[in-house]
Amino acid sequence: MKHFPAAVLVALLVFLLPASAAAKNLITLDRDVTVEEGEQVDNVVVFGGQITVNGLVEQNVLAVAGSVVLTNKAVVRGKVIVVGGVVARGAGSLVYGDITEINSATLSEAFHSAMRGELEGWSLILNIISLCFFAIILIIALLMTLLVPRWLAVVANAIATGRVKSFLWGFLVTLLIVPFFMLLAVSIIGIFLIPLAFTALLLAAIVGFIAVGSLLGNAVISRIFRGYKKSLVKETLVGLCLLWLLGWLPFYIGTVIKALAITFGLGGVVMSLMRRKTVQ
Repeated sequence: MKHFPAAVLVALLVFLLPASAAAKNLITLDRDVTVEEGEQVDNVVVFGGQITVNGLVEQNVLAVAGSVVLTNKAVVRGKVIVVGGVVARGAGSLVYGDITEINSATLSEAFHSAMRGELEGWSLILNIISLCFFAIILIIALLMTLLVPRWLAVVANAIATGRVKSFLWGFLVTLLIVPFFMLLAVSIIGIFLIPLAFTALLLAAIVGFIAVGSLLGNAVISRIFRGYKKSLVKETLVGLCLLWLLGWLPFYIGTVIKALAITFGLGGVVMSLMRRKTVQ
């Protein structure tokens, strides 16, 4: 279970990145999927349905709000990940990667493990919290790319055209956070403004982080796939997944990467607001 965050992200990246002509991915919503005997696919992902594998899956199997059945003849060369379901295995099934189950039983086990002071239980709980927060970020990013793409593009452009300035502005904002809130706390009116100020700061950090993700996604996809047709939605989702994956690097490397992304993002938001005032 300790590999759960990386496992889920590997699967997400496979399905978000543009597929080659030879790739065969089975992706369905609210419908069961069966990989028949003798059939070969690259990835299988189902939301709200059951996956039955009786053939060969070259990479990963991911079921959300569903279960996975591996028959005696099933072969999965990657990972099997189930969120909100179970994995049923036949005696002859072969899985070369990790098998991860997240359901009420494993959550209960993790909770009791955490209460006993065992690190594995706390690790799973923290991983799930992190995944939920990441899902919220993805939902916000999707809404922004669909409803206010121009606003997101303006922030991303501010970062791309002034990287040094965006970092410096973001670093300055970060340094002023504590003094600013301390200043608000010394007055009655300021105390009432603290929740509003905190909400504005949080939204700015999220928007900036999403903008950095869109830039990263565009850079990665455009370099890997020639003739790529620009898509802000795809770039943003892929970039955010990459940032989340990088955030799990050990030795505080991941923490530093996320901190830099937030710093650049905050700076980009500040610069875009300044440019908007200048234009007006």
